[in-house]
Amino acid sequence: MIASRFVRLAAPISRVVAARPAAFMAVRSFTAPSAPLMQDILKDLYIKELKGYKPAPEAKGTDASSQVKEFKAPAAPTTPAVDAAADLAAWETANVEIADAVSEDAVEDEEEEEEEVEEHHH
Repeated sequence: MIASRFVRLAAPISRVVAARPAAFMAVRSFTAPSAPLMQDILKDLYIKELKGYKPAPEAKGTDASSQVKEFKAPAAPTTPAVDAAADLAAWETANVEIADAVSEDAVEDEEEEEEEVEEHHH
């Protein structure tokens, strides 16, 4: 029912649009400018210089082989002279110094302090 009402309303509009003739036809014309086109001076100069460019010939001896040094293997390292027996004997006879020696009394005092701290925290 709604569709039939839409068709009845749209019918007169479609008749008007179809019956209306085109009033005019749009035509676009291109005209050449009366003054000569300005030439691009920079472009012309650039093209002229490109045409006249001739690369300089390469000098001989500049190829890759003249740029590379010849490989030479490094000299083998020498083994150090070690007199292990003399070094061991010197180590065994060395005087041993004990820095900051801790006495048994200091260890006992520290343990007692740790026990007291634990008792206070519990």
